[in-house]
Amino acid sequence: MTLKHLFFGLAALAVAGSASAANRPAGYVTICNEGKSCSVATATNVAFGRADKFFYKTLSGSFVCNEATFGGKVAGGTNECSVPAKSSSSSSSSIQQSSSSSNWSYDNCSNPGPLPSWCSSSSRTSSSSSSSGTASSASTGSSSSAATTSSSSSAASSIASGACVAGSVISNTTVDCGGITVGTSCAGGSESQQPIFTLNNATIKNVRLASGKAADGIHCASGNCRLENVVWEGVCEDAATNKSEGGTLTISGGSATEAPDKTFQHNSKNSTTVIENFQVYGKIGKLWRSCGDCTNNGGPRFVSINNVTINGTVSSTVVGVNRNYGDKATIRNLKVKGLTRPTATTTKPRICEEWKGIEKGSGSTEKYGEFFNTAYCDVSPSDVTSF
Repeated sequence: MTLKHLFFGLAALAVAGSASAANRPAGYVTICNEGKSCSVATATNVAFGRADKFFYKTLSGSFVCNEATFGGKVAGGTNECSVPAKSSSSSSSSIQQSSSSSNWSYDNCSNPGPLPSWCSSSSRTSSSSSSSGTASSASTGSSSSAATTSSSSSAASSIASGACVAGSVISNTTVDCGGITVGTSCAGGSESQQPIFTLNNATIKNVRLASGKAADGIHCASGNCRLENVVWEGVCEDAATNKSEGGTLTISGGSATEAPDKTFQHNSKNSTTVIENFQVYGKIGKLWRSCGDCTNNGGPRFVSINNVTINGTVSSTVVGVNRNYGDKATIRNLKVKGLTRPTATTTKPRICEEWKGIEKGSGSTEKYGEFFNTAYCDVSPSDVTSF
């Protein structure tokens, strides 16, 4: 082979490699390009980005596909706005071009015919007796997109093309993702990142969130939510957030690795988070924290931790409760690698800290310290062991 042929061969490989980077997550379809106006008929998780890097925002109605709308952009080319693909049974009517070539309308869950698996019957605006349709992907995205869905079985593949794609809103159902890996991007500790999944009174099981692509994890938005055997290969902002007023978020089984700040965030009031049979690896800031400075902050918030192993290091505390809001942490069968007891009433790392919560913009939170056997920290030194 001549040098000339080798040069052109390498150039062709470079072009092919760059072409594999998708401008929309897998399972998404583009509705307009950067700078253009587009619209979605109902509240929809919209992705904005290019080259396998994306910003997410839940939008409804008309909006401009630009950095101002999404809080950031990916440099180096034209960004695209995209939305989850519809099922094949309704995809022909789900995306319609308007009279302007730059404006598109996307109807998320309201078309006639069988519902996609990620829609709930209540999300449909027209009446229908059928809700058993299984979603199949209409994505034009590359298989190497950051929202990867590599299934281990044909059943998992069918599910993955519907609810088990980044940006899905799952309502009133149980979704088994069959062990696939899903991800989008990670903008560090940015609070503007969108969740990979949003649950409304739903269960998701057997899914992995890719390291460096876990965004704001999973949100429990309403009702009772369950995360079963979910693995965070690397936590970005938070692994999961409880936003369900009066509801319960249960994390059962699974594991999380490297959570620089909080693993599990609890924002909603009069609600409970349950963490059971769970493993933590690497460095984490906290396992669970009741929000210290939320807008309209308050409580009470409850957490129950049972049979959890922290096989790593904790830089702050395992849990943090707000004493003034009546929060309560109940901890049993907790195992912490390298735990030490400087005194009879203190540990390193700290297990349960009590704080004073505040309204956002009303100053700084105040830490009272580590406590055992109080109304807010229901844990005894005997409930925590070292290994």
